Amino acid sequence: MLLEPADRESVTGDLLEEYRESIVPARGRAADGWYVRQVGWFLWRASGTWGALIGATLIVGYLFDTLVPVTDYLQRSTIMSWTLMIVVARAAFWKTWRTGHLRSGLLIAMAAGAIGGAISSGGSAVLIAIWHDPATIREWQNSGGFDEAFIGVPILMLPISFVSGVAGALLGKSAAAIHAPLKGRA
Repeated sequence: MLLEPADRESVTGDLLEEYRESIVPARGRAADGWYVRQVGWFLWRASGTWGALIGATLIVGYLFDTLVPVTDYLQRSTIMSWTLMIVVARAAFWKTWRTGHLRSGLLIAMAAGAIGGAISSGGSAVLIAIWHDPATIREWQNSGGFDEAFIGVPILMLPISFVSGVAGALLGKSAAAIHAPLKGRA
């Protein structure tokens, strides 16, 4: 599902062949774990960059909220929310357009959102370790606090990723359907 149509048979066939002929005889029951890790690496490679971009967006937002405080966070929140939704939708669009599968775009969107949420939590911990004076902690609390940074945002990334991922995947599927006849004419 994560592979482009031209690569599906060769990559999955090679992986299955290696699993059956080399890994199962050498590892026995541990072979299944090896196979799951190999598939997990495909997912990681397809969604890791998008997840890092989501995490970086969140961390930059935290930095601005903490180091350049304002009284009205609505504009910043709106900009960050739209940026996150566009990044997730773009990830889903790209994967769906490349593979032709809505499910692959949605899977990449969800994985990227989960990775981004985890990165934002780790980044928040680093930021607190660097800037933990009382004034900065007060501004951190004013902008949402520790619960938002460590719990709320990572959890909220899942529905945001789902909704934005569905939108991006549908657009990607539509673009692929439009592009396919044009590609045949060239």
